[in-house]
Amino acid sequence: MNTTPFPLMSSLAEAPTLDYRTLNGAARPAETLTAIIPSVGRVTLKRAVRSVLRQSRKTTALVVLDRPAMRSSVERLLEGLPHVLVLTPGGVGGAAARNLGVQAAQSSHIAFLDDDDEWVSEKSAMQLVHAGRDTLVSSRSLLVGASSRVVPEKLYRGSDSPDGSVVDYVFDRSTVRLRRHFLQTSSLLCSRDIALQVPWDDSLPRHQDWDWLRRVERAGHRVQMLPEVLVRVHQGTHGSISRTPDWRASAAWVESLGADIGSHSRADFLTSVIARDAFASRAWLSGARHLAAGLRAKPHPAAVVVGLSGVIRAVNRAG
Repeated sequence: MNTTPFPLMSSLAEAPTLDYRTLNGAARPAETLTAIIPSVGRVTLKRAVRSVLRQSRKTTALVVLDRPAMRSSVERLLEGLPHVLVLTPGGVGGAAARNLGVQAAQSSHIAFLDDDDEWVSEKSAMQLVHAGRDTLVSSRSLLVGASSRVVPEKLYRGSDSPDGSVVDYVFDRSTVRLRRHFLQTSSLLCSRDIALQVPWDDSLPRHQDWDWLRRVERAGHRVQMLPEVLVRVHQGTHGSISRTPDWRASAAWVESLGADIGSHSRADFLTSVIARDAFASRAWLSGARHLAAGLRAKPHPAAVVVGLSGVIRAVNRAG
C-alpha cells in the first residue's frame, strides 16, 4: 500500500501552503472533524462541499483531487467555498486519495464523502457523539435516483451479534434491490488514529470500502450504525474516481478473505456479484462456474435472481 504523502496545496488565497512534512506532528484540538472528499473534478463536488460547510458542527472540507490538470477548474467551481485542496500525482485511485487525505487532516476525527453524495446538516454533530477512540460510526442513507428509498432496513449491530462480521452483513443479498443491508463510504466517520492505523488498501480495484471496514473490525475497533438518515447517496452518476469494476478482481478478493466470512455470505457474493458481473461481461463459462459454486452453498433466492440479471445486461448491450 502506498501511504507516502505528496505535496499539499490550499485552495484559499489567504491560507498558507500546507507543509506535508509537519502534518503528523501538529497538535490537534479535541473532537475536530475533517471531511475527506476524493474527486476527479466532477461538478457534483460543489454540492458535496456545500453539504460539509452546512454542518451544525464545524467541519473542514478537504478535497483530494486525483486529476491535477483539473486544479484550475476545481478552484473556479469551489470559488467562495472554504476548503483545502490536496493534489495527487494523478490516477492513484480512491483508496490512495483517502489515505492522503487522512495524512493531511489536522483534526482528531475524519469522515469520508464521495464527491457525488451529500450530508444532512446534523451528520457531523450526531456521529461525533458516538465516535469514541475505538468506534467507527455509520448511519442510514437515502438513495436518490429514479426512485428514492431509505437504506438499510436492518441496522448493523456489531460482530458479536447474530449478523456476524461487517463483511457478512454487507454480503447479505436477501432482497433483489439494495434495501435490507447497506453500508456505504459517505456515511463513515472515525478517529483519525483509526484511519492511520488501518489505511485503505490501494491495490484493490474494487470493494475498497468493504475491505477497509473488514480490517478496521479485525483490528479490534467497533462499527456502530445510527438509525438516523444522515447521507444522501446519488445513484447513476458517471465519472467516479473508483476504478472500473472487474469480476476477476471480485473473485480474487473474496478468495483472499478465507474464513473471514460465513458460507452463506460467500454464496450470496459469488452469485449476486461475481456471477452477475461475469455474465454481464459475456464471460459465460466463468459466470456459470461461480453461479454453480454459489448455489452449492445455498445463497438467498434474491442473490440468484441478481446473479442471473447479468445475462439480461449482456443481451441488452448486444442488442
